[in-house]
Amino acid sequence: MTKTAGCIDDIKAEMRKLYLKDNRPWIIGLSGGKDSTCLTQLVYYMLLELPPELRNKKIHVISSNTLVESPSIDSIIKTRLNRIKNAAKRDNLPIMVEQLKPELSDTFWVNLIGRGYPSPNRWFRWCTDRLKIRPTTRYILNQVKSSGEVVVVLGARKSESVTRAQTMEKYEIPDFRLRRHSSIPGAYVYTPIEDLEVDQVWDYLLKVLSPWGDDNNELRSLYGKADKEIAFMLDKNTPPSGGSRFGCWVCTVVERDRSLEGLIEDGETWLGALLEFRNWLKIIRDDPSLRENMRKQDLKKKILAKKLGEEFNQSEHRGHKTLGPFTFEARHEILRRLITLQEKVADHKISIISPEEIKAIEMIWIYEGDNISSITDVLNSHINRLNLPDLVQDKSLVTGILEDLCAENSVSRSLIEQLLIVEKDLSSLSRRNGIYDRLEQVFGEYILNSDTGCQKQNVEYCAECGCGGCKRLIS
Repeated sequence: MTKTAGCIDDIKAEMRKLYLKDNRPWIIGLSGGKDSTCLTQLVYYMLLELPPELRNKKIHVISSNTLVESPSIDSIIKTRLNRIKNAAKRDNLPIMVEQLKPELSDTFWVNLIGRGYPSPNRWFRWCTDRLKIRPTTRYILNQVKSSGEVVVVLGARKSESVTRAQTMEKYEIPDFRLRRHSSIPGAYVYTPIEDLEVDQVWDYLLKVLSPWGDDNNELRSLYGKADKEIAFMLDKNTPPSGGSRFGCWVCTVVERDRSLEGLIEDGETWLGALLEFRNWLKIIRDDPSLRENMRKQDLKKKILAKKLGEEFNQSEHRGHKTLGPFTFEARHEILRRLITLQEKVADHKISIISPEEIKAIEMIWIYEGDNISSITDVLNSHINRLNLPDLVQDKSLVTGILEDLCAENSVSRSLIEQLLIVEKDLSSLSRRNGIYDRLEQVFGEYILNSDTGCQKQNVEYCAECGCGGCKRLIS
């Protein structure tokens, strides 16, 4: 018996013992990388070796789809999940397969283009929590709610990094093979392959056939092209193994996307358009002309300090004043280029941005004080080809009567226009929960914009541009 075979037998024996010990369901995090694939394959074979009458506990196999995955990885993961689902049904195994997605308000484009969040970097990496951790946490919490406790099974290995090993040891429960989840009560983490070395993982994958029909040699070949691990993100305390950013093609945290570059060099030249767009996103992040002068929270503090006659100090990072979100003009340009990119790669049948995301972006722009026609102006000739939901194109909202009334009463035309849009947006709901919060948000943005731009005393309506508070930044 080889060293790897002996270790694998020990791992399966331990998994079998823990599986039969109680009724807590297992949740396996499948990222598509070698470690999580090895883990899932081991659990599958462990179940197959059990008598049917002992296969009573559900096992959930979950995978995170950020909606901005590298197209090659996205296709592989979806195919693998479908094969696991079909194989489990064939073999009568209690395996449930789920692909988790971020909520609409958390997607990459809604935050980058809609809210103007700057492209992520190592200091402001807002994407991981929204795209990966939150969907996983919601799923685990739902299972805890229905079952009381759950066991989250991960393919983490101590030899991946010193940080990974330290994190695993920090939450370890003495005399048990489980660790408490760092942030979810009722959830425990089990890492059965934590002591395997990378060579042992590959030895197992390449010598033992995939029970759902995958060719693990293709996985090995993929690593040769990308040379990076794919991490399943469970919480903020668990750093991704290997420092990989293999998954998301828009990632600007690393200096270069060597994974995409490798795939392009290997013949997938159409990915060059995605790489070019990603590189542009990274460059514009630090262009002051494309960013507001300060963060919204700083802006609110400055206004309050001014009213109270107090001194205001803007936030700093590494000795520099912190910039705010992308300007509306920058957001318009990002969306314009993104739609052009979508049409450029249309033959490859991948979705870059969804119609629902575009609608969400439009509403955020309106709530934050942008012109209601901005989205249609940006999309222009693309609208008919995008199969979009109803956009706010009805300019009859602003009639001549409304304009006259606003002018006569020194009321912002833009503000009334935005409030009407909010009301219309929620008019189809039988119970319009949240409408007051939405209206309050519009009022808040209006007040913020008025205080930062329009300098006319005791006048809410800016006759100069009709915006209800010019969008000029504080100089």
